[in-house]
Amino acid sequence: MFTAYHAIMFAVLLIGGAGVILKASSGEESLANNPVPVKATESKFDLNTY
Repeated sequence: MFTAYHAIMFAVLLIGGAGVILKASSGEESLANNPVPVKATESKFDLNTY
């Protein structure tokens, strides 16, 4: 049985899910504009020795 309660809960979940997706996609753009610097460490492991 689909009641008004179920309709309201479905709408809340739908709107909330869309908001989470939009917020996550806008967060990716901000990371692309401000890249995180990565410090390269020199490795003592050499594949040519094996």
